[in-house]
This record gives sequence, structure tokens and C-alpha cells, in this order.
Amino acid sequence: MSYSTIIFLSLALLSQCHADLIADLCTKSNNPSLCNQALRSDPRSKGADARGLARIALDNSLSATQASINVAKSMSSPGNKDKIDTCIENFDDAVGNLQEAKPLIPKLDRPNISTLQTKGSTALTDVRTCSEEFGASEPTKLKQATNKAYTFIQLLLIIANTL
Repeated sequence: MSYSTIIFLSLALLSQCHADLIADLCTKSNNPSLCNQALRSDPRSKGADARGLARIALDNSLSATQASINVAKSMSSPGNKDKIDTCIENFDDAVGNLQEAKPLIPKLDRPNISTLQTKGSTALTDVRTCSEEFGASEPTKLKQATNKAYTFIQLLLIIANTL
């Protein structure tokens, strides 16, 4: 076997392992389709290890949670003001926890992984609180935004559990 053949096979295997990492992580997600689309469409995912994918998941978590705040603010009316205010407050708390998690990713040793898991779990609870506040009467647009944020935060936790 030639040297170039060995390199080609090694790169092909490495590429397959990377693809498998994304697939393995996303099959554990509550929304595998969104998970796959988000990770694979981000140019940083090319060749990324779990830590790199955690960065992408965290960035998507922050973006989706901020988008949830914007959706909630656009839906406030006298009939649901208290529930919307609760959602906005909890989404803000989730954003704060996710921002506090961001500097942990570059230095993911055991204590930082534990802190990342705690921050992520707290953010997940914050986001889910909005859905619980409304129950079955949650407006569709808000439910979609909340579910997207939930998916990305959950993905962050899935990845953190593999580190």
C-alpha cells in the first residue's frame, strides 16, 4: 500500500468518525433533524471534536434563547402579560447561565465540565418553565421558539456528558 493510499484512507476514516460523532450526538436529541442541520451547516463543525461541537451548540443555544425572548416580547397582551413576563424573565436567566458557560468550554477539565452541566441544566429548566407556565395554551410561535432553544441547550448537555 502506498503512502498516499494510507493518507487517503486515514482521512476518509477520520471524516467518517466525525460524521458519526454528529450523528451519534443528534440521535440523542429531542429533535435529531434540527440538531443535524445546525451542526452540519456550521463551517466550524468540519473536523470538530466534541469540544468544538459544544461551542456550536452553545452559540445556537444563546441565539435561540434570545430569539425566544424576542418572540415573547412580541406576544404580550393584557390577557397573558403575567405569563409572558415569566417567560421573558426565565429566558433572560437562561441567557445569563449560557453566557456564564461560554468561557468554560476552552478549559473543559472535570470541574469545568461539571459547572457547564449545571449551567446548562439550569438554562434548560428556565426555558422549559415558559412552556409549563402556559401549558396546553402556549401560543404556537412561542412554543416553536421555546422548543428550538430547548433542543440546542439539551444538545449542549448531551455533548457535555460525552466529555
